[in-house]
Amino acid sequence: MTDLMRLSPERRRALAEATVAEFARAGYEGASLNRIIRDAGMSKSSFYHFVGSKDELFDTVVRMLIDDVAALWSLPEPADFADAFWPRVDALLEQFAALAAEPALQHLGRIFYLPEDSAESGARAELLRRVRAWVEEVLHVGRDSGAVRDELPLDLQADVAFAVLRAIDEWALGGGEGATGARAVVAASAPGLVLRRLLEL
Repeated sequence: MTDLMRLSPERRRALAEATVAEFARAGYEGASLNRIIRDAGMSKSSFYHFVGSKDELFDTVVRMLIDDVAALWSLPEPADFADAFWPRVDALLEQFAALAAEPALQHLGRIFYLPEDSAESGARAELLRRVRAWVEEVLHVGRDSGAVRDELPLDLQADVAFAVLRAIDEWALGGGEGATGARAVVAASAPGLVLRRLLEL
């Protein structure tokens, strides 16, 4: 973690918002530190006192957003799905939909869905790996409990489920600053509906 954590919460929030907006607008390669500095209301000397590079800034902001989301909500253990698999999935998706308006989750989503070649190492890549592994573990529990189909290899089934969830979430966020209006309604109901069609016995 860089010295960014020494900034006041207001400064960190402004820097995170400027960083997310710039990376979402221009992509990883095209993002401009000068625009981020300007939009965050910082001087260049102050910025470079806390951050040494684009990679460092990106990684630190992702980690800050992960911590902010974790303070609000955390994924349940895969073993928790052993009993009443689909009701637990539905409850999880409802919890997640209720958090959709949280700025930290919206910002993290916008960074999460940058093109795959963006910052392939670091906090973002680590988060993608952890979520994908969690989906596979949950599906394994669902298959063991007889709630989830098992015709496909587990790793392929997890790839498909992860891709579906990601596509729905990315579509919802594509409407602007997070899922709002009609997109929010679809985004809240679509994951459960689509996953059941794909996975339920």
